[in-house]
Amino acid sequence: MNKILKLEPFYSEKVWGYEQWVLSTHKNGYCKIKNSEENLVDYINRDLPILNKIIKANDTLSVQVHPDDNFSRKYEHEKGKTECWYILEAAPNASLICGIKDGNTKETIAKAIESGDIEKHLKKINVASGDMIYIPSGTVHAITAGLKLIKVQESSDVTYRMYDWGRDREVHIEKSLQVIDYEGRNKGGKIENFTKLETPYFTVEKIDVKDIYEDVVHKEDFHSYTVISGEGKIESKHNSIDLQKEDTIYIPKNVEYKIDGDLELLKSYV
Repeated sequence: MNKILKLEPFYSEKVWGYEQWVLSTHKNGYCKIKNSEENLVDYINRDLPILNKIIKANDTLSVQVHPDDNFSRKYEHEKGKTECWYILEAAPNASLICGIKDGNTKETIAKAIESGDIEKHLKKINVASGDMIYIPSGTVHAITAGLKLIKVQESSDVTYRMYDWGRDREVHIEKSLQVIDYEGRNKGGKIENFTKLETPYFTVEKIDVKDIYEDVVHKEDFHSYTVISGEGKIESKHNSIDLQKEDTIYIPKNVEYKIDGDLELLKSYV
């Protein structure tokens, strides 16, 4: 298998908006090969270590936290979840929740959840289109209304909701309290002047193409791109694919390719 693949996302409606799983071999939401009924996981016959999404938030998501690999494998039997968010669209003066304020402990957060005043214990950061936010496991976070973003994460569907703004959904308070990074050691937050983010689980780059960009999948297992803006095409000696806003493609190992056009892309690989 040496063709470049354009992917059809798995779409999931939510109470707060929607998710498109644009690169996924996870059992809870396989993406398909474009113009085919075949799933990506069946076609490549492997599970990918990352899962990429486009998220549109019409309302604020729950305040939540993700466990690390060790905790998640012990209690949930799958990977933990470290992730990052590239902001595609943001309402004027938009902000989101990323971390807890200094000095908080397990006890103070537990009391804040119980009393319903958790919001005043949370850190908010202003965001705009083009920002990159790093959310390592243990980071308390919430995507807020008016944001659209690309998420790159470990291939996991484990989320612990701490607080859900009065919506009648399951919360996971005890587990949340066990996995929160109270001291901020994992260094989540906005990546200033983002061009590249390297984590233990994935690497993400912003690629600006004004004419021709060439690369080869050599040291990495694969490359994936999601189009931020613009249009163009990607081609190898085996096939050529037109690219438009929010398209996602998968490129297997040992494929040499070039991207031609005027477009911005988010590249992810491991």
